[in-house]
Amino acid sequence: MKTKRWLALTVALLMLLVTACSAAPESTTAPEDGAPSGEASTEAPADGGQDSGMEPVTLTVQGNIGGSDYMENGIMEDAVAQYIRENTGISIDLVMLPDSGDSQNRLNAMIAANDLPDVFCINGGDAQLNSLIEGGLIYALDDYIADYAPNLNADNNAQAMMAANRLDAPDGKLYKIGLNKGYWDSAGLGPQRGYYIRWDLYQQLGYPQITTTDELCEVLAQMQALEPQNKSGQPTYAAGAWNNGIPDSILWPQALMMGYSTGPDNILAVDIETREILPTSPLKDTSSYVWQALRWANKLNQLGVFDPDSFTQTYQNYMDKSGAGNYLMTVLTWTAGSANANFIADGTPEKQMICLPSKDFGYKNVTLFDNMVKGERQWVVAKTCETPERAVQLLDFLSSFEFSRIAHDGVIGSNWDMVDGKATIINEDFIGMNEEETIENSLETGARIFRLFCGYASATINPEDGQSVDLLSDAFPLTETHEDFLAHYGKDSMNDVYMDGMNTYTNSTLITWGTLPDELQTYATNLRDYLNQGYVACILAEDDAAFEAQRDELIAGLDAYRVDEMYQFYYDNAMQNDEQLQAVYDLLGE
Repeated sequence: MKTKRWLALTVALLMLLVTACSAAPESTTAPEDGAPSGEASTEAPADGGQDSGMEPVTLTVQGNIGGSDYMENGIMEDAVAQYIRENTGISIDLVMLPDSGDSQNRLNAMIAANDLPDVFCINGGDAQLNSLIEGGLIYALDDYIADYAPNLNADNNAQAMMAANRLDAPDGKLYKIGLNKGYWDSAGLGPQRGYYIRWDLYQQLGYPQITTTDELCEVLAQMQALEPQNKSGQPTYAAGAWNNGIPDSILWPQALMMGYSTGPDNILAVDIETREILPTSPLKDTSSYVWQALRWANKLNQLGVFDPDSFTQTYQNYMDKSGAGNYLMTVLTWTAGSANANFIADGTPEKQMICLPSKDFGYKNVTLFDNMVKGERQWVVAKTCETPERAVQLLDFLSSFEFSRIAHDGVIGSNWDMVDGKATIINEDFIGMNEEETIENSLETGARIFRLFCGYASATINPEDGQSVDLLSDAFPLTETHEDFLAHYGKDSMNDVYMDGMNTYTNSTLITWGTLPDELQTYATNLRDYLNQGYVACILAEDDAAFEAQRDELIAGLDAYRVDEMYQFYYDNAMQNDEQLQAVYDLLGE
């Protein structure tokens, strides 16, 4: 029974991780019909604010607050929403806007029409923020923060978040509040991105040496020979990508494994140990992570084990294949989680994707923990909101460590309670739930519903008690395959393996790159198309000599897109704000 419960917990945690992280522009999920009016209603349920002493108000909130497709539009009535109402007098009228390109298009249309909700999430970068500011569509929040945000004002991490977000505004004012700060929980899997391989197949091969990406490719080809089909009889491949997704699925993971933080379009990169911008653009340096990553993808293609659909399929196709076990290596934590959860659900828990440590390849820095200083999700208040002070009160209330635990695990006394002075899970079923039971518990207790709409991400440590804000983050059980991985490296925990030999493994790198001037914007747009076509040509090169020829041709063509000017603009902008960013690091204690 204990083993079954541990396996069920693994499935629940991994599926929650997958839901949280699996968004991409190629998704076609659309929000339900019915755009918000953009006005704050003064009507609220009868019990609104009965304990808060505040005038009840309803605020329209638009965004993906929990990563859950079972959320419905309208006044929220779950236990956590009621907790918010009782303590603030605020009812939330939710309009779900999933993380997808289609949803961003809808938000942009609402921005153009000034038909905005009271509070909404933006993730369109500096250009979207600037358009909102220039159009006078959102409030500057500085004065409201001073008067209505006791939690944000008392928290150094929140102070750092606000200081960093001020640097993104052309006038230096605060327009956005970052939620979901701190650290995600990887459900025990390892780095956010890296070389996740089928460890069970690697074990069957007798743990052959892997110290270079060429050796990795050779081993993956041997693994594919061991398992040429998945359970449904579909062909397996060593790895794959998605249409226009080479930067995310190939380049970025390589950068993080090598300890770099990437800049716009990989024109620049930052060493996470020194926080210095590399002196040469990774696009032009043939020894950079860009060309190492494209090299291993090309090697896999030469070996006939790279998915030929990689350049035409959508991100969702890639996710589906990852979950179905079509890939023997993935570079994204959540696709590894999807595969592992499905392996366990299928009764084959020995099949597990586990990340190889950076040390094996001679790398000395790795982004194992990525501190989301600015907040993984950033929220703004529309000028159409009639009660902006209440909107700030809501965002402030959500920002506390206390509420972050409630957002993840439910109101106190439901799934957890204080036992002998320690936050403790009291609902044993909460630990062993499958996906369906987790959803049922969420609807009953409110747990997980607000987990993207709270101050801190799951694995962030609450300084008041030294525990993760999500108590389930500390409850991940290892499978036998994970135990074999630990025995192979002679370590007691997964993190011990990944941190061993690393100079730096926590990334809090902050860079303000700025927005390119108009005369370079068109070049940047055309550069992306040029790079994508060039990347594909490099991966499809028939041999090493052809790969090098394609590489050299791509690099030679960069000057036509004024890449050096873009590099210099971004570099100068970063240096201009470097002193101000040091003040942010000081607040973080770094």
